[in-house]
Amino acid sequence: MFLKSRMLNKKITFVMVQYLSICFLWTGLCFHLYADTAGTPAPLSEKGKIGKGKLDEAGITVKAEDIEQAMISEEEVKAHVSKAIEEKKSFIVSLEQDAKAMGIYRDRLQQEKKDYQSGDANPKFLELLNREIEVVKEKIDIDNEQIETYEDRIAVLHDQSKVYSEQVVLLKSILTVEASISMTPYDTVPMIRKEIDIAESCIVEIQDGIKEKASVVSFFTNRLKEIRDKAFVDEQNLAKNLKSVKEGIEDSELTKKLQEQIDRILLWKKAVNEQWITIFKTRLETSKIRYDVALQAWKNAEINAAFLAEKVRRLEEGQKEEELKKKQAELEATKKPKSK
Repeated sequence: MFLKSRMLNKKITFVMVQYLSICFLWTGLCFHLYADTAGTPAPLSEKGKIGKGKLDEAGITVKAEDIEQAMISEEEVKAHVSKAIEEKKSFIVSLEQDAKAMGIYRDRLQQEKKDYQSGDANPKFLELLNREIEVVKEKIDIDNEQIETYEDRIAVLHDQSKVYSEQVVLLKSILTVEASISMTPYDTVPMIRKEIDIAESCIVEIQDGIKEKASVVSFFTNRLKEIRDKAFVDEQNLAKNLKSVKEGIEDSELTKKLQEQIDRILLWKKAVNEQWITIFKTRLETSKIRYDVALQAWKNAEINAAFLAEKVRRLEEGQKEEELKKKQAELEATKKPKSK
């Protein structure tokens, strides 16, 4: 029995070292979470916006320096996003390795459980072994949950890069509006007006989405606090509960073995709780990026609507000028004396 215990401890020590080398790696990433996040969103009413009714009233002016500044912002976002995505991919690889190592450890514990059940193992030892198997399963599940959370972050970062690139394209379109109009037939005005209606509907939809995304930021802010508070209480309660398991045991060798099991269970539980906190930090910051993406999409939609309105205005002015010139030409023709 003692030999079995020593063999189990050796196996556990091996896997523990393998786990901790990975554990330290993913724990370090918690300090880098701020690197690819947006600031806390301000209320919708505080953001400068073009009212829907102003789209046809105010002309839109774009200078070369506006495009230059937008391109600088685009490059900064792209560089920032690229770095953040590489970091997240690296963390995902580490978590996959961790989940694999923990899976091997779980399988070994389950085999040890079968071996001990066939013998005369102490019931309290088996109870703690079962609880360690349970918390190791939690650890594997939380690794996979964290991987999904990082994959979601990567997708949102791609959206962030895309929406800043779209603004540059829109601004360039406005700068070349004269060339665009010269190649646009006048009879396309009704179609462009329909595009304006669609664009304005899109603005309303984005505004509604921004409000929803702001509420999601608020939810994750509160949820993160709850998770932190719950983790502390859970660890305290678990420690008390596990301590009670070894009460009344007089065998010093068994007491030592039970304490080693308790220490491992508490270690795994602490790791799981820390990962839950990291996951909700990530989800909070991801929700802030989604909010930033929505704000930028709103700006882009209003620029697009204003551009289309300006295009229609200039096309109609050009059409009126041509009609006026045609009428003047006809009038001049009627004034000329008829040849005999």
